Amino acid sequence: MNHVSKLASSFVLVSALALVPLHVHAAGELTQPSASSSAAAAPAAPASLPELPKLQPIVLQEPDAAALQELDRVLERLTTGDARAKETARTAVAEVTPTVVPAVRARVQELRAGLDRKEAQGLLDDARKAGRKSLRDKEKVEKAEKTGKEKDKAGKDEKAAKDDKASKDAKAPKKSKADKDKDAEDEGDWLEFVLASPKPKNDTWRDLVRLLAMERMLTAAGTTPAARELLQMYSYFGELLRVDLQRQIGKLRDRAVPALIEGRQHDAKIVQRFASKQLDLLGRAIPGEAVGVTDPQVLADILRAYGRTRDVDAVRVILSFSNSDRIQLREAARESIAAIGEPGIWQLRDAYLNQTGNKAPREFTWDRIARELFGMYDRARLAEVYKLMDEGAAHAAASRWVEATSAFDKVLARSPVFERRKEMAPAYVAHAKTLEEKDPAAALEVLRKALRLDPKGEGARKVEAEIAYLEGVTLIARGTPDKFPLTKAIELDPSNERAKQALASLEQERIAPQKSSLHRYVAAGGVGIFALIAMIFLARRKPDAGRDAEGPRAGGNPPGPPAPDAPVAGAE
Repeated sequence: MNHVSKLASSFVLVSALALVPLHVHAAGELTQPSASSSAAAAPAAPASLPELPKLQPIVLQEPDAAALQELDRVLERLTTGDARAKETARTAVAEVTPTVVPAVRARVQELRAGLDRKEAQGLLDDARKAGRKSLRDKEKVEKAEKTGKEKDKAGKDEKAAKDDKASKDAKAPKKSKADKDKDAEDEGDWLEFVLASPKPKNDTWRDLVRLLAMERMLTAAGTTPAARELLQMYSYFGELLRVDLQRQIGKLRDRAVPALIEGRQHDAKIVQRFASKQLDLLGRAIPGEAVGVTDPQVLADILRAYGRTRDVDAVRVILSFSNSDRIQLREAARESIAAIGEPGIWQLRDAYLNQTGNKAPREFTWDRIARELFGMYDRARLAEVYKLMDEGAAHAAASRWVEATSAFDKVLARSPVFERRKEMAPAYVAHAKTLEEKDPAAALEVLRKALRLDPKGEGARKVEAEIAYLEGVTLIARGTPDKFPLTKAIELDPSNERAKQALASLEQERIAPQKSSLHRYVAAGGVGIFALIAMIFLARRKPDAGRDAEGPRAGGNPPGPPAPDAPVAGAE
Protein backbone atom coordinates (compact mmCIF):
# COMPACT_ATOMS: atom_id res chain seq x y z
CA MET A 1 0.00 0.00 0.00
CA ASN A 2 2.81 2.41 0.91
CA HIS A 3 4.41 1.73 -2.42
CA VAL A 4 1.17 2.46 -4.24
CA SER A 5 0.59 5.67 -2.32
CA LYS A 6 4.11 6.86 -3.13
CA LEU A 7 3.54 6.22 -6.83
CA ALA A 8 0.25 8.14 -6.70
CA SER A 9 1.91 11.08 -4.95
CA SER A 10 4.69 11.14 -7.50
CA PHE A 11 2.18 11.09 -10.34
CA VAL A 12 0.24 14.01 -8.89
CA LEU A 13 3.46 16.01 -8.40
CA VAL A 14 4.64 15.38 -11.94
CA SER A 15 1.22 16.33 -13.32
CA ALA A 16 1.22 19.57 -11.37
CA LEU A 17 4.70 20.45 -12.56
CA ALA A 18 3.69 19.73 -16.15
CA LEU A 19 0.95 22.35 -15.92
CA VAL A 20 3.43 25.06 -14.89
CA PRO A 21 5.25 26.75 -17.84
CA LEU A 22 8.97 26.80 -17.38
CA HIS A 23 11.65 29.10 -18.80
CA VAL A 24 15.11 27.76 -19.56
CA HIS A 25 17.89 30.20 -18.78
CA ALA A 26 21.18 30.25 -20.57
CA ALA A 27 22.83 28.32 -17.76
CA GLY A 28 20.24 25.55 -18.06
CA GLU A 29 18.31 26.51 -14.88
CA LEU A 30 14.55 25.95 -14.97
CA THR A 31 12.50 28.79 -13.53
CA GLN A 32 8.85 29.76 -13.46
CA PRO A 33 8.16 32.96 -15.45
CA SER A 34 7.09 35.97 -13.51
CA ALA A 35 4.07 38.09 -14.39
CA SER A 36 6.31 40.80 -15.79
CA SER A 37 8.20 38.42 -18.06
CA SER A 38 4.87 37.01 -19.37
CA ALA A 39 3.71 40.49 -20.23
CA ALA A 40 7.01 41.22 -21.93
CA ALA A 41 6.59 38.13 -24.07
CA ALA A 42 3.57 39.69 -25.83
CA PRO A 43 4.66 41.69 -28.88
CA ALA A 44 4.50 45.45 -28.41
CA ALA A 45 3.83 47.93 -31.15
CA PRO A 46 7.06 49.61 -32.27
CA ALA A 47 7.12 53.36 -31.86
CA SER A 48 8.15 53.75 -35.52
CA LEU A 49 4.91 52.32 -36.94
CA PRO A 50 3.02 54.88 -39.02
CA GLU A 51 -0.23 56.26 -37.68
CA LEU A 52 -3.44 55.42 -39.52
CA PRO A 53 -4.75 58.48 -41.37
CA LYS A 54 -8.35 59.54 -40.84
CA LEU A 55 -10.82 59.75 -43.69
CA GLN A 56 -12.28 63.22 -43.61
CA PRO A 57 -16.08 63.51 -43.81
CA ILE A 58 -17.77 65.15 -46.78
CA VAL A 59 -18.12 68.85 -46.04
CA LEU A 60 -20.53 70.92 -48.12
CA GLN A 61 -18.99 74.30 -48.89
CA GLU A 62 -21.00 77.45 -48.51
CA PRO A 63 -21.73 79.24 -51.80
CA ASP A 64 -19.68 82.30 -52.60
CA ALA A 65 -21.66 85.52 -53.06
CA ALA A 66 -19.87 86.33 -56.32
CA ALA A 67 -20.51 82.80 -57.66
CA LEU A 68 -24.20 83.09 -56.80
CA GLN A 69 -24.42 86.43 -58.56
CA GLU A 70 -22.71 85.10 -61.68
CA LEU A 71 -24.94 82.00 -61.72
CA ASP A 72 -28.08 84.13 -61.44
CA ARG A 73 -26.88 86.36 -64.26
CA VAL A 74 -26.33 83.39 -66.60
CA LEU A 75 -29.69 81.81 -65.74
CA GLU A 76 -31.47 85.12 -66.24
CA ARG A 77 -29.98 85.50 -69.69
CA LEU A 78 -31.13 82.01 -70.61
CA THR A 79 -34.74 82.84 -69.78
CA THR A 80 -34.83 86.24 -71.46
CA GLY A 81 -36.26 86.88 -74.93
CA ASP A 82 -32.98 88.25 -76.34
CA ALA A 83 -31.43 85.73 -78.75
CA ARG A 84 -27.90 87.14 -78.34
CA ALA A 85 -28.13 86.94 -74.56
CA LYS A 86 -29.30 83.34 -74.79
CA GLU A 87 -26.37 82.39 -76.99
CA THR A 88 -23.90 83.99 -74.58
CA ALA A 89 -25.53 82.17 -71.68
CA ARG A 90 -25.33 78.82 -73.51
CA THR A 91 -21.58 79.31 -73.89
CA ALA A 92 -21.25 80.24 -70.23
CA VAL A 93 -23.12 77.10 -69.13
CA ALA A 94 -20.55 74.88 -70.88
CA GLU A 95 -17.53 76.80 -69.52
CA VAL A 96 -18.15 76.89 -65.76
CA THR A 97 -15.50 75.93 -63.19
CA PRO A 98 -15.89 73.64 -60.14
CA THR A 99 -16.42 76.70 -57.93
CA VAL A 100 -19.98 76.89 -59.24
CA VAL A 101 -21.06 73.66 -57.46
CA PRO A 102 -21.99 75.20 -54.06
CA ALA A 103 -23.95 77.97 -55.82
CA VAL A 104 -25.84 75.41 -57.93
CA ARG A 105 -26.66 73.40 -54.81
CA ALA A 106 -28.15 76.48 -53.16
CA ARG A 107 -30.30 77.38 -56.19
CA VAL A 108 -31.47 73.77 -56.67
CA GLN A 109 -32.68 73.75 -53.07
CA GLU A 110 -34.76 76.83 -53.81
CA LEU A 111 -36.27 75.25 -56.95
CA ARG A 112 -36.96 72.04 -55.04
CA ALA A 113 -39.32 73.94 -52.77
CA GLY A 114 -40.98 76.16 -55.38
CA LEU A 115 -41.22 74.16 -58.65
CA ASP A 116 -44.71 73.19 -59.85
CA ARG A 117 -43.80 69.64 -60.87
CA LYS A 118 -47.03 68.76 -62.60
CA GLU A 119 -46.90 71.82 -64.83
CA ALA A 120 -43.16 71.34 -65.37
CA GLN A 121 -43.76 67.76 -66.53
CA GLY A 122 -46.40 68.99 -69.00
CA LEU A 123 -44.13 71.70 -70.37
CA LEU A 124 -41.27 69.23 -70.70
CA ASP A 125 -43.43 66.66 -72.53
CA ASP A 126 -44.70 69.28 -75.00
CA ALA A 127 -41.17 70.60 -75.60
CA ARG A 128 -39.80 67.09 -76.18
CA LYS A 129 -42.53 66.25 -78.68
CA ALA A 130 -41.95 69.47 -80.60
CA GLY A 131 -38.20 69.00 -80.43
CA ARG A 132 -38.27 65.44 -81.71
CA LYS A 133 -40.54 66.48 -84.58
CA SER A 134 -38.14 69.28 -85.43
CA LEU A 135 -35.22 66.83 -85.40
CA ARG A 136 -37.02 64.43 -87.71
CA ASP A 137 -37.90 67.22 -90.13
CA LYS A 138 -34.30 68.41 -90.10
CA GLU A 139 -33.03 64.91 -90.79
CA LYS A 140 -35.39 64.58 -93.75
CA VAL A 141 -34.20 67.87 -95.24
CA GLU A 142 -30.54 66.92 -94.78
CA LYS A 143 -31.14 63.54 -96.30
CA ALA A 144 -32.92 65.05 -99.33
CA GLU A 145 -30.06 67.51 -99.87
CA LYS A 146 -27.50 64.75 -99.60
CA THR A 147 -29.13 62.45 -102.13
CA GLY A 148 -29.37 65.15 -104.82
CA LYS A 149 -29.48 63.72 -108.31
CA GLU A 150 -29.55 60.11 -107.06
CA LYS A 151 -32.88 60.67 -105.39
CA ASP A 152 -34.66 58.02 -107.43
CA LYS A 153 -32.03 55.38 -106.75
CA ALA A 154 -31.89 56.33 -103.09
CA GLY A 155 -35.67 56.12 -102.98
CA LYS A 156 -35.60 52.59 -104.32
CA ASP A 157 -32.91 51.61 -101.83
CA GLU A 158 -34.89 53.20 -99.05
CA LYS A 159 -38.03 51.37 -100.15
CA ALA A 160 -36.14 48.06 -100.19
CA ALA A 161 -34.71 48.81 -96.77
CA LYS A 162 -38.17 49.65 -95.48
CA ASP A 163 -39.58 46.43 -96.90
CA ASP A 164 -36.75 44.48 -95.30
CA LYS A 165 -37.30 46.29 -91.98
CA ALA A 166 -41.02 45.65 -92.19
CA SER A 167 -40.45 41.94 -92.70
CA LYS A 168 -38.08 41.85 -89.71
CA ASP A 169 -40.50 43.84 -87.57
CA ALA A 170 -43.28 41.41 -88.49
CA LYS A 171 -41.21 38.52 -87.17
CA ALA A 172 -39.85 40.37 -84.14
CA PRO A 173 -42.03 40.98 -81.07
CA LYS A 174 -43.69 44.38 -81.14
CA LYS A 175 -42.48 47.05 -78.76
CA SER A 176 -44.83 48.39 -76.17
CA LYS A 177 -45.76 52.06 -76.05
CA ALA A 178 -43.54 52.51 -73.00
CA ASP A 179 -40.53 51.11 -74.88
CA LYS A 180 -41.21 53.39 -77.86
CA ASP A 181 -41.47 56.39 -75.56
CA LYS A 182 -38.20 55.42 -73.88
CA ASP A 183 -36.42 55.18 -77.24
CA ALA A 184 -37.79 58.57 -78.20
CA GLU A 185 -36.63 60.09 -74.91
CA ASP A 186 -33.03 59.25 -75.75
CA GLU A 187 -32.98 61.69 -78.67
CA GLY A 188 -32.04 65.36 -78.55
CA ASP A 189 -31.11 67.83 -75.80
CA TRP A 190 -33.92 68.63 -73.40
CA LEU A 191 -32.60 72.11 -72.61
CA GLU A 192 -32.57 73.00 -76.30
CA PHE A 193 -36.10 71.61 -76.67
CA VAL A 194 -37.41 73.76 -73.80
CA LEU A 195 -35.58 76.87 -75.04
CA ALA A 196 -37.06 76.31 -78.51
CA SER A 197 -40.56 76.71 -76.99
CA PRO A 198 -40.02 79.93 -75.01
CA LYS A 199 -42.49 81.10 -72.37
CA PRO A 200 -40.48 83.77 -70.55
CA LYS A 201 -43.52 85.03 -68.63
CA ASN A 202 -44.29 81.56 -67.23
CA ASP A 203 -42.54 81.02 -63.88
CA THR A 204 -42.60 77.23 -64.19
CA TRP A 205 -40.99 77.39 -67.63
CA ARG A 206 -38.28 79.66 -66.27
CA ASP A 207 -37.65 77.29 -63.33
CA LEU A 208 -37.47 74.31 -65.68
CA VAL A 209 -34.87 76.07 -67.85
CA ARG A 210 -32.81 76.91 -64.77
CA LEU A 211 -32.97 73.33 -63.55
CA LEU A 212 -31.86 71.83 -66.86
CA ALA A 213 -29.12 74.44 -67.24
CA MET A 214 -27.73 73.73 -63.77
CA GLU A 215 -27.60 70.01 -64.61
CA ARG A 216 -25.31 70.85 -67.50
CA MET A 217 -23.20 73.14 -65.34
CA LEU A 218 -22.56 70.27 -62.92
CA THR A 219 -21.58 68.06 -65.85
CA ALA A 220 -19.22 70.74 -67.13
CA ALA A 221 -17.64 71.04 -63.65
CA GLY A 222 -16.95 67.29 -63.81
CA THR A 223 -15.80 66.78 -60.20
CA THR A 224 -16.91 64.23 -57.62
CA PRO A 225 -18.85 66.90 -55.63
CA ALA A 226 -20.63 67.87 -58.86
CA ALA A 227 -21.61 64.24 -59.53
CA ARG A 228 -22.93 64.00 -55.96
CA GLU A 229 -25.21 66.95 -56.66
CA LEU A 230 -26.53 65.24 -59.81
CA LEU A 231 -27.57 62.27 -57.69
CA GLN A 232 -29.16 64.62 -55.17
CA MET A 233 -31.19 66.15 -57.98
CA TYR A 234 -32.56 62.70 -58.77
CA SER A 235 -33.60 62.27 -55.14
CA TYR A 236 -35.35 65.68 -55.29
CA PHE A 237 -37.08 65.50 -58.68
CA GLY A 238 -37.30 61.79 -59.46
CA GLU A 239 -38.73 60.76 -62.82
CA LEU A 240 -38.96 64.34 -64.03
CA LEU A 241 -35.19 64.34 -64.63
CA ARG A 242 -34.27 60.66 -64.61
CA VAL A 243 -33.46 60.26 -68.32
CA ASP A 244 -31.63 63.57 -68.55
CA LEU A 245 -29.59 62.81 -65.42
CA GLN A 246 -28.66 59.45 -66.91
CA ARG A 247 -27.35 61.27 -69.98
CA GLN A 248 -25.26 63.64 -67.89
CA ILE A 249 -23.72 60.75 -65.95
CA GLY A 250 -23.02 59.03 -69.26
CA LYS A 251 -21.06 62.13 -70.31
CA LEU A 252 -19.08 62.13 -67.04
CA ARG A 253 -18.30 58.39 -67.31
CA ASP A 254 -15.42 57.55 -64.92
CA ARG A 255 -15.66 60.91 -63.18
CA ALA A 256 -19.11 59.91 -61.88
CA VAL A 257 -17.95 56.57 -60.42
CA PRO A 258 -16.95 57.80 -56.90
CA ALA A 259 -20.31 59.51 -56.38
CA LEU A 260 -22.17 56.47 -57.74
CA ILE A 261 -20.32 54.16 -55.31
CA GLU A 262 -21.38 56.43 -52.46
CA GLY A 263 -24.88 56.63 -53.96
CA ARG A 264 -25.41 52.91 -53.44
CA GLN A 265 -25.82 53.74 -49.75
CA HIS A 266 -27.86 56.91 -50.24
CA ASP A 267 -30.74 57.60 -47.89
CA ALA A 268 -33.23 57.40 -50.77
CA LYS A 269 -33.90 53.91 -52.15
CA ILE A 270 -34.52 55.24 -55.66
CA VAL A 271 -31.03 56.77 -55.66
CA GLN A 272 -29.50 53.48 -54.49
CA ARG A 273 -31.13 51.60 -57.37
CA PHE A 274 -30.25 54.36 -59.84
CA ALA A 275 -26.58 54.44 -58.76
CA SER A 276 -26.24 50.65 -58.97
CA LYS A 277 -27.74 50.63 -62.46
CA GLN A 278 -25.46 53.42 -63.70
CA LEU A 279 -22.37 51.67 -62.34
CA ASP A 280 -23.42 48.53 -64.18
CA LEU A 281 -23.95 50.49 -67.41
CA LEU A 282 -20.49 52.07 -67.05
CA GLY A 283 -18.88 48.67 -66.40
CA ARG A 284 -17.69 49.73 -62.92
CA ALA A 285 -19.99 47.67 -60.72
CA ILE A 286 -17.32 45.65 -58.87
CA PRO A 287 -14.17 47.02 -57.15
CA GLY A 288 -11.75 45.40 -59.59
CA GLU A 289 -13.51 47.17 -62.48
CA ALA A 290 -14.05 50.45 -60.65
CA VAL A 291 -10.33 51.06 -60.06
CA GLY A 292 -9.53 50.66 -63.75
CA VAL A 293 -9.52 54.42 -64.35
CA THR A 294 -6.62 56.53 -65.59
CA ASP A 295 -7.18 59.82 -63.73
CA PRO A 296 -5.27 59.71 -60.38
CA GLN A 297 -7.68 62.12 -58.68
CA VAL A 298 -10.72 60.08 -59.74
CA LEU A 299 -9.01 56.89 -58.57
CA ALA A 300 -8.23 58.46 -55.19
CA ASP A 301 -11.89 59.51 -54.87
CA ILE A 302 -12.98 55.94 -55.74
CA LEU A 303 -10.76 54.49 -53.00
CA ARG A 304 -12.17 56.95 -50.46
CA ALA A 305 -15.72 56.19 -51.63
CA TYR A 306 -15.21 52.52 -50.75
CA GLY A 307 -13.97 53.64 -47.34
CA ARG A 308 -17.02 55.84 -46.76
CA THR A 309 -19.36 52.98 -47.66
CA ARG A 310 -17.22 50.49 -45.63
CA ASP A 311 -17.26 48.02 -48.49
CA VAL A 312 -15.50 44.91 -47.18
CA ASP A 313 -15.42 43.36 -50.67
CA ALA A 314 -13.13 46.19 -51.79
CA VAL A 315 -10.49 45.77 -49.04
CA ARG A 316 -8.15 43.58 -51.11
CA VAL A 317 -8.25 46.00 -54.02
CA ILE A 318 -7.72 48.99 -51.73
CA LEU A 319 -4.73 47.31 -50.06
CA SER A 320 -3.05 46.96 -53.45
CA PHE A 321 -2.83 50.78 -53.59
CA SER A 322 -1.64 51.27 -49.99
CA ASN A 323 1.98 50.92 -51.16
CA SER A 324 1.63 53.00 -54.33
CA ASP A 325 4.48 55.28 -55.39
CA ARG A 326 1.90 58.03 -55.83
CA ILE A 327 1.37 59.63 -52.45
CA GLN A 328 -2.10 60.74 -53.56
CA LEU A 329 -3.23 57.12 -54.03
CA ARG A 330 -1.28 55.76 -51.08
CA GLU A 331 -2.92 58.16 -48.64
CA ALA A 332 -6.38 57.60 -50.09
CA ALA A 333 -6.02 53.80 -49.77
CA ARG A 334 -4.82 53.99 -46.17
CA GLU A 335 -7.58 56.40 -45.22
CA SER A 336 -10.09 53.98 -46.74
CA ILE A 337 -8.66 50.98 -44.83
CA ALA A 338 -8.83 52.97 -41.59
CA ALA A 339 -12.46 53.91 -42.32
CA ILE A 340 -13.50 50.29 -43.00
CA GLY A 341 -11.80 49.15 -39.81
CA GLU A 342 -12.67 45.91 -38.01
CA PRO A 343 -14.81 44.32 -40.78
CA GLY A 344 -11.69 44.08 -42.98
CA ILE A 345 -9.51 42.25 -40.44
CA TRP A 346 -9.41 38.92 -42.31
CA GLN A 347 -8.26 40.55 -45.52
CA LEU A 348 -5.62 42.38 -43.48
CA ARG A 349 -4.47 39.10 -41.94
CA ASP A 350 -4.16 37.54 -45.40
CA ALA A 351 -2.11 40.52 -46.59
CA TYR A 352 0.14 40.21 -43.52
CA LEU A 353 0.69 36.52 -44.27
CA ASN A 354 1.54 37.27 -47.92
CA GLN A 355 3.96 40.02 -46.92
CA THR A 356 5.81 38.24 -44.09
CA GLY A 357 5.17 34.53 -44.68
CA ASN A 358 3.87 34.29 -41.11
CA LYS A 359 0.41 34.61 -39.67
CA ALA A 360 -0.31 37.74 -37.66
CA PRO A 361 -0.39 37.03 -33.88
CA ARG A 362 -3.89 36.48 -32.57
CA GLU A 363 -3.66 39.39 -30.16
CA PHE A 364 -3.06 41.81 -33.04
CA THR A 365 -6.10 44.00 -33.63
CA TRP A 366 -7.06 45.15 -37.14
CA ASP A 367 -5.40 48.54 -36.67
CA ARG A 368 -2.18 46.98 -35.37
CA ILE A 369 -2.05 44.70 -38.42
CA ALA A 370 -2.72 47.65 -40.72
CA ARG A 371 0.04 49.70 -39.12
CA GLU A 372 2.47 46.78 -39.31
CA LEU A 373 1.65 46.32 -42.99
CA PHE A 374 2.02 50.00 -43.81
CA GLY A 375 5.29 50.15 -41.86
CA MET A 376 6.69 47.21 -43.82
CA TYR A 377 5.54 48.77 -47.10
CA ASP A 378 7.21 52.05 -46.22
CA ARG A 379 10.48 50.42 -45.17
CA ALA A 380 10.65 48.35 -48.34
CA ARG A 381 9.75 51.27 -50.58
CA LEU A 382 12.00 53.74 -48.78
CA ALA A 383 14.99 51.49 -48.05
CA GLU A 384 17.20 53.60 -50.33
CA VAL A 385 15.73 56.78 -48.89
CA TYR A 386 16.55 55.77 -45.32
CA LYS A 387 20.07 54.86 -46.39
CA LEU A 388 20.55 58.32 -47.93
CA MET A 389 19.08 59.91 -44.82
CA ASP A 390 21.60 58.11 -42.62
CA GLU A 391 24.44 59.19 -44.92
CA GLY A 392 23.30 62.79 -44.75
CA ALA A 393 23.01 62.67 -40.97
CA ALA A 394 26.57 61.29 -40.74
CA HIS A 395 27.90 64.11 -42.93
CA ALA A 396 26.01 66.67 -40.85
CA ALA A 397 27.49 65.28 -37.63
CA ALA A 398 30.95 65.81 -39.16
CA SER A 399 30.00 69.38 -40.29
CA ARG A 400 30.29 68.43 -43.95
CA TRP A 401 27.34 70.60 -44.94
CA VAL A 402 27.68 70.34 -48.72
CA GLU A 403 27.70 66.54 -48.63
CA ALA A 404 24.90 66.47 -46.06
CA THR A 405 22.53 68.71 -48.03
CA SER A 406 23.37 66.83 -51.23
CA ALA A 407 22.24 63.55 -49.62
CA PHE A 408 19.15 65.24 -48.20
CA ASP A 409 18.26 66.62 -51.63
CA LYS A 410 18.22 63.06 -52.97
CA VAL A 411 15.97 61.99 -50.09
CA LEU A 412 13.48 64.76 -50.81
CA ALA A 413 13.53 64.00 -54.53
CA ARG A 414 12.41 60.44 -53.78
CA SER A 415 10.05 61.25 -50.92
CA PRO A 416 8.99 64.92 -50.72
CA VAL A 417 7.04 64.39 -47.47
CA PHE A 418 9.61 62.15 -45.77
CA GLU A 419 8.73 61.94 -42.07
CA ARG A 420 12.25 62.89 -40.88
CA ARG A 421 12.56 65.95 -43.06
CA LYS A 422 12.58 68.28 -40.05
CA GLU A 423 15.92 66.79 -39.02
CA MET A 424 17.43 68.12 -42.25
CA ALA A 425 16.70 71.80 -41.59
CA PRO A 426 19.77 72.61 -39.39
CA ALA A 427 22.15 71.25 -42.04
CA TYR A 428 20.62 73.51 -44.68
CA VAL A 429 20.88 76.54 -42.36
CA ALA A 430 24.56 75.80 -41.69
CA HIS A 431 25.21 75.31 -45.39
CA ALA A 432 23.56 78.67 -46.16
CA LYS A 433 25.92 80.46 -43.75
CA THR A 434 28.90 79.20 -45.73
CA LEU A 435 27.39 80.65 -48.92
CA GLU A 436 26.33 84.10 -47.72
CA GLU A 437 29.59 85.86 -48.53
CA LYS A 438 30.28 84.19 -51.89
CA ASP A 439 26.76 83.74 -53.26
CA PRO A 440 23.90 85.42 -51.34
CA ALA A 441 21.33 84.28 -53.92
CA ALA A 442 22.27 80.61 -53.42
CA ALA A 443 22.23 81.10 -49.65
CA LEU A 444 18.72 82.53 -49.91
CA GLU A 445 17.52 79.47 -51.83
CA VAL A 446 19.03 77.09 -49.26
CA LEU A 447 17.46 79.02 -46.35
CA ARG A 448 14.04 78.96 -47.99
CA LYS A 449 14.33 75.19 -48.34
CA ALA A 450 15.24 74.91 -44.65
CA LEU A 451 12.17 76.94 -43.72
CA ARG A 452 9.91 74.71 -45.87
CA LEU A 453 11.29 71.63 -44.11
CA ASP A 454 10.46 72.92 -40.63
CA PRO A 455 8.22 76.00 -40.86
CA LYS A 456 7.14 75.84 -37.20
CA GLY A 457 10.35 74.72 -35.54
CA GLU A 458 12.20 76.47 -32.75
CA GLY A 459 14.61 78.21 -35.10
CA ALA A 460 12.04 79.08 -37.78
CA ARG A 461 11.83 82.76 -36.82
CA LYS A 462 15.60 83.16 -36.97
CA VAL A 463 15.65 81.51 -40.38
CA GLU A 464 12.91 83.89 -41.56
CA ALA A 465 14.95 86.80 -40.19
CA GLU A 466 18.05 85.65 -42.02
CA ILE A 467 16.05 85.34 -45.24
CA ALA A 468 14.74 88.90 -44.83
CA TYR A 469 18.27 90.17 -44.10
CA LEU A 470 19.70 88.56 -47.22
CA GLU A 471 16.82 89.91 -49.31
CA GLY A 472 17.59 93.41 -48.04
CA VAL A 473 21.30 93.03 -48.76
CA THR A 474 20.56 91.74 -52.25
CA LEU A 475 18.39 94.78 -52.99
CA ILE A 476 21.16 97.11 -51.80
CA ALA A 477 23.67 95.35 -54.03
CA ARG A 478 21.35 95.78 -57.01
CA GLY A 479 21.15 99.54 -56.42
CA THR A 480 17.49 99.44 -55.30
CA PRO A 481 17.80 99.69 -51.50
CA ASP A 482 14.72 99.06 -49.37
CA LYS A 483 14.70 99.16 -45.58
CA PHE A 484 11.54 97.01 -45.21
CA PRO A 485 13.31 93.59 -45.39
CA LEU A 486 15.90 94.75 -42.87
CA THR A 487 13.23 96.08 -40.52
CA LYS A 488 11.37 92.77 -40.83
CA ALA A 489 14.57 90.86 -40.02
CA ILE A 490 15.02 92.87 -36.82
CA GLU A 491 11.39 92.35 -35.82
CA LEU A 492 11.71 88.58 -36.29
CA ASP A 493 15.07 88.34 -34.58
CA PRO A 494 16.03 91.35 -32.41
CA SER A 495 19.48 89.81 -31.88
CA ASN A 496 20.35 90.02 -35.59
CA GLU A 497 23.20 92.54 -35.39
CA ARG A 498 24.03 92.36 -39.09
CA ALA A 499 20.53 93.51 -40.00
CA LYS A 500 20.80 96.42 -37.54
CA GLN A 501 24.15 97.49 -38.99
CA ALA A 502 22.87 97.26 -42.56
CA LEU A 503 19.79 99.33 -41.68
CA ALA A 504 21.89 101.98 -39.89
CA SER A 505 24.27 102.16 -42.86
CA LEU A 506 21.34 102.52 -45.23
CA GLU A 507 19.90 105.37 -43.17
CA GLN A 508 23.27 107.19 -43.16
CA GLU A 509 23.60 106.80 -46.91
CA ARG A 510 20.17 108.35 -47.32
CA ILE A 511 20.98 111.32 -45.08
CA ALA A 512 24.29 112.08 -46.87
CA PRO A 513 22.73 112.41 -50.32
CA GLN A 514 20.08 114.66 -48.84
CA LYS A 515 22.77 117.08 -47.49
CA SER A 516 24.70 117.13 -50.74
CA SER A 517 21.46 117.68 -52.60
CA LEU A 518 20.67 120.67 -50.34
CA HIS A 519 24.09 122.21 -51.11
CA ARG A 520 23.48 121.77 -54.79
CA TYR A 521 20.05 123.35 -54.50
CA VAL A 522 21.53 126.39 -52.62
CA ALA A 523 24.29 126.85 -55.22
CA ALA A 524 21.80 126.51 -58.05
CA GLY A 525 19.55 129.05 -56.35
CA GLY A 526 22.44 131.51 -56.01
CA VAL A 527 23.31 131.14 -59.67
CA GLY A 528 19.69 131.68 -60.58
CA ILE A 529 19.44 134.86 -58.50
CA PHE A 530 22.66 136.24 -60.01
CA ALA A 531 21.37 135.50 -63.50
CA LEU A 532 18.07 137.24 -62.69
CA ILE A 533 19.90 140.36 -61.44
CA ALA A 534 22.05 140.39 -64.56
CA MET A 535 18.96 140.13 -66.77
CA ILE A 536 17.31 143.03 -64.92
CA PHE A 537 20.47 145.18 -65.31
CA LEU A 538 20.73 144.45 -69.02
CA ALA A 539 17.05 145.19 -69.51
CA ARG A 540 17.46 148.62 -67.87
CA ARG A 541 20.49 149.55 -70.02
CA LYS A 542 18.93 148.72 -73.40
CA PRO A 543 16.29 151.54 -73.32
CA ASP A 544 18.97 154.14 -72.33
CA ALA A 545 21.12 153.15 -75.27
CA GLY A 546 18.14 153.54 -77.61
CA ARG A 547 17.43 157.02 -76.42
CA ASP A 548 21.06 158.07 -77.04
CA ALA A 549 20.83 156.91 -80.63
CA GLU A 550 17.52 158.64 -81.34
CA GLY A 551 18.32 162.00 -79.60
CA PRO A 552 19.67 164.11 -82.63
CA ARG A 553 16.70 163.15 -84.82
CA ALA A 554 14.35 164.25 -82.13
CA GLY A 555 15.79 167.77 -82.09
CA GLY A 556 16.51 167.88 -78.41
CA ASN A 557 20.30 168.43 -78.82
CA PRO A 558 22.18 171.15 -80.87
CA PRO A 559 22.92 170.15 -84.43
CA GLY A 560 26.44 169.30 -85.45
CA PRO A 561 28.55 171.40 -87.86
CA PRO A 562 27.14 171.73 -91.38
CA ALA A 563 28.59 169.86 -94.25
CA PRO A 564 31.29 171.71 -96.26
CA ASP A 565 29.26 172.03 -99.45
CA ALA A 566 26.00 172.97 -97.77
CA PRO A 567 24.88 176.63 -98.25
CA VAL A 568 24.94 178.88 -95.18
CA ALA A 569 21.55 180.16 -94.18
CA GLY A 570 21.07 183.89 -95.17
CA ALA A 571 23.97 184.03 -97.60
CA GLU A 572 23.45 185.58 -101.01
